Amino acid sequence: MAKRPAAATCGSKRQRTRLDDKPAASSISSDKLLLSFECRRGAAVDPSLEPEELVARLLAPLSREEFLKHCWAEKAVAVHGHPRRLAPIAARLSDLDLEAMLQESPSDVVHAWLRDGQTASSSSSSARGVRSVGVDAAAALGLRAARAALYFRANEDLENLLVSRICSGLGAGAAGMYPGDGRPRGEIETFVASEGHVTGWHTDFQHNFTFQLRGAKRWRFKAGPVKNNVRALTPHFQTRSNFEQQMKLHLLSDPTQADYRPPDEFFADAEEVELHEGAVLYHPAGIWHHVECLGEESISINVSLSFATWADLVGDAMHQLFWASATLRQPLVGLDRMDPARRRQEVNQRLKEAKRYLSALTAEDLLPPAMVELPRLPSRIHLGKSELGADLHVAQTNSFRFGALSSLVELVEPDSDSEEAPSKTAKRYALHVNFGNEDIGSWLRVVLVAPKALHQAMAWLGRRQLAARPGAQKIGESEVKRV
Repeated sequence: MAKRPAAATCGSKRQRTRLDDKPAASSISSDKLLLSFECRRGAAVDPSLEPEELVARLLAPLSREEFLKHCWAEKAVAVHGHPRRLAPIAARLSDLDLEAMLQESPSDVVHAWLRDGQTASSSSSSARGVRSVGVDAAAALGLRAARAALYFRANEDLENLLVSRICSGLGAGAAGMYPGDGRPRGEIETFVASEGHVTGWHTDFQHNFTFQLRGAKRWRFKAGPVKNNVRALTPHFQTRSNFEQQMKLHLLSDPTQADYRPPDEFFADAEEVELHEGAVLYHPAGIWHHVECLGEESISINVSLSFATWADLVGDAMHQLFWASATLRQPLVGLDRMDPARRRQEVNQRLKEAKRYLSALTAEDLLPPAMVELPRLPSRIHLGKSELGADLHVAQTNSFRFGALSSLVELVEPDSDSEEAPSKTAKRYALHVNFGNEDIGSWLRVVLVAPKALHQAMAWLGRRQLAARPGAQKIGESEVKRV
């Protein structure tokens, strides 16, 4: 086995992580794709920690700021530590008891990977030597006894805890949650394999944190062909459907290489690292990687994070704005009966309409502070009791505008997640921001509880917002009223 690298050490306090020998920014080589650090005295990575502290312990000796500035989406980062560092995570996985882990998994099927004659030394990533079968938990145990590799989701309690906290600790804000139900944008996969199991060269579209809980693996990395890729490239598990979907998005993204898989010589100088129990590895979306199991048994989990992108944010906003236009809501029917000149005219008119709506959008509409600032805005605010905004000085000369992507809906029934007994005189409103997606899920939703004294004010606001809505005749204007 290769000796573990010892590039830097990290110390800890009981409550907060302290970086004693943190690497200077100048020591983070710009020409290296893979960075390795040692965290000999690192504090335990407990999923129940506050988000910022959890991320600090994951990355130590790197600080969060150094990681985001020099490594995020650019480099793989391995942090080696004592196995006890990850003991709180193993404890939430039934202390790595495979039968219990399978029973607790929310996966409908467990994927068992069977290799036909491919040796551990082979660098081939052809799918011809790999068969994947979906089985139940009982069959998975039997196949595991025959040294099949298993792939399944970790239990939902750990998934919801760890995914949401890492997203928040990295400063993702609303981009770390799905619009509407607020579910964390990610999942945790469990990998169980024996010595010699190889996962061939491929890329992912998620950002990943891998926790090596038992055994060891060798990871190899090469720079990927697309930055901020939309979908993965998986030549190690190629089907007709995923090949076509992956390639059309790959070619759209201005790749440095158009190949679905580069030739073997491209990977000859790949950078590599061995992960042993207690190690944490970050590997960004789009990077080529190849994984080989080294020990008798390896158990690891991978936290896959699928953050919302600028395309998601702007695209949802555009869709919502276009829904406001009766012309753009018109079904595409009867176009085949138009002559080409008339059809082209119709298309140009719709494009002109869409551009007018889009030109009215502002940065404040698209990304209000409540979507990114910490601490996050509470999901329910009592307007008669809340002190939010108490330090905001408002003068009679100040003006306010309605957000182009906001909608205020008076609720007929009380919100079910309320911790307080509903008042008989209070009215409830839901404020929604940016919901132009297929599920009509809002990027931001806040319930406002208005006591009787504020009923008229809320009704006035509702009327003024309707009067200020973007329209075909006044697309560039919003209703502005003096305070």
